[in-house]
Amino acid sequence: MPDIDLELRRITKRYGSFLAVDNLSLDIARGTFTCLLGPSGCGKTTTLRCIAGLEQIDSGDILIGGRSIADAPPWQRDIAMMFQDFALFPHMTVARQVGFGLEMLKQPRAEVARRVAAMLKTFEIDHLAGRKPATLSGGQRQRAALARALITEPRILLLDEPIGSLDFSLREMVMFELKAVQRRLGISFVWVTHDQTEAFSLGDLVVVMNRARIEQVGSPADILERPRSAFVAGFIQGNNVFRGTVTAAQDGMVRIATGVGEFLVPVLNGSTPPTGGAVSFSVRAERITDQPGAEHANRLSVRCGAVEFFGAVRRYFMHQADSQILKVDQFGAQAARLREGDQATIGWRAADGVLHHGDGGSP
Repeated sequence: MPDIDLELRRITKRYGSFLAVDNLSLDIARGTFTCLLGPSGCGKTTTLRCIAGLEQIDSGDILIGGRSIADAPPWQRDIAMMFQDFALFPHMTVARQVGFGLEMLKQPRAEVARRVAAMLKTFEIDHLAGRKPATLSGGQRQRAALARALITEPRILLLDEPIGSLDFSLREMVMFELKAVQRRLGISFVWVTHDQTEAFSLGDLVVVMNRARIEQVGSPADILERPRSAFVAGFIQGNNVFRGTVTAAQDGMVRIATGVGEFLVPVLNGSTPPTGGAVSFSVRAERITDQPGAEHANRLSVRCGAVEFFGAVRRYFMHQADSQILKVDQFGAQAARLREGDQATIGWRAADGVLHHGDGGSP
């Protein structure tokens, strides 16, 4: 078993009658880049603050390196934290910012100078050592804040949406740099975000949260390709969610009747839901084609309502007979095949559907 850096054991946090974190358990192996992902108010930032010691948990336990730290103050938890606004001291130079933590630990002056110089070089900001935050770009401030957080060599670095204020091109560059730094140092990162691109680009482990609980934990591929619930499928971009009832089961497949037709979906982990039971399933937009062939067992008549670009992807928003919207994705470099108002028959292979746990619930 890998070494575990962080263990959350059934932690709960309330603010009066409001339940912010509900009986949450999670293990994070050493050197893992973990992203807590979910909508606003799901509990991800509160969870991070509980790990940091900025909030006291009401029940449960938190262990770092196998040691319970639930009652320890933040400075005794072997962690560092980086906030969205970077929280740099406006009157300090970059070099003084970076060395501040070592000064607070009363390290010898020569040792502080040596480690600061090495850290500035690592983040390629040694030429900025004498400048103050007001004279730095967003990316330079981000590097200075990260160097300051890491110079004390914490076991875990906690990051609360640290690049949310940067423009898109700079965020892309900073994400690449952060991942490279994390891999080089081997420190566990726990990153809070509501941005799916960040989570799937950076995370070794993605934790999807909803209503104070964990909905699903897995690699980016697991979350994208095999959502466990209707919520996860609906929350993650590019999924189409269907709800219905099981009418038949045979040869590892179930037939599901919905308001727009019947569809074949593979059973989940060999467990066949009962006939007549309520279920949900999803299919990703890029798995659906407007030119179905013999292999596309699931068919649906739709009308194209709109065509929009999402980065390099052309997305068709299709109106179903029940007025629900279905998304179909096509690589943008290919010529458009449908226009607004066109009628079409779309299809997908039975194997491309993903059956969810539970009875479908609400998205």
